[in-house]
Amino acid sequence: MKPSAKLPIRPAKSAFDRIDLLILDALRQNGRITYQALSDRVGLSPRPCLERVKRLEQKGVIRGYTALVDPSAIGHDIIALAGISMRDPSAVARQRLEKVLLEHPAVVELQVVNGEYDYIARIVAPTLAAYEALTEAVLADTGFGIGRIHTTFVLKTLKSFEGYPITTET
Repeated sequence: MKPSAKLPIRPAKSAFDRIDLLILDALRQNGRITYQALSDRVGLSPRPCLERVKRLEQKGVIRGYTALVDPSAIGHDIIALAGISMRDPSAVARQRLEKVLLEHPAVVELQVVNGEYDYIARIVAPTLAAYEALTEAVLADTGFGIGRIHTTFVLKTLKSFEGYPITTET
């Protein structure tokens, strides 16, 4: 009988106090808030508020700051959700595919999933032809080990991802 594989040990999630959660929620809603306004909002003086933000950044809880841009305003008229199934699930094929997808600017999100697909990718393109060229290039290359790509095109976005919810109750 094959020994069971050990699951990776995940460090315990560090506990955040109410003020940390208020800071995270305020920054999620407005990453451009001034430290003075942030400190007023969370009920802390500016210096300790700044120190908490820096600590959250150093711990990797706050991964960065960004502007939310309308995709169609910058020429991404096609948004596709692509379910990718592997024909060859070897580590070499997966690593090669992941490297190409991670480096491609049209792939704006990539998840490893279980179930019918091995990956789900959010891909943007200026035209349907550009999206088709990308998927055909990947499918045509047998070294990527892809069995099929199932594409769902976004017709209308009702709610965009704008960050993970922060529960401020402790």
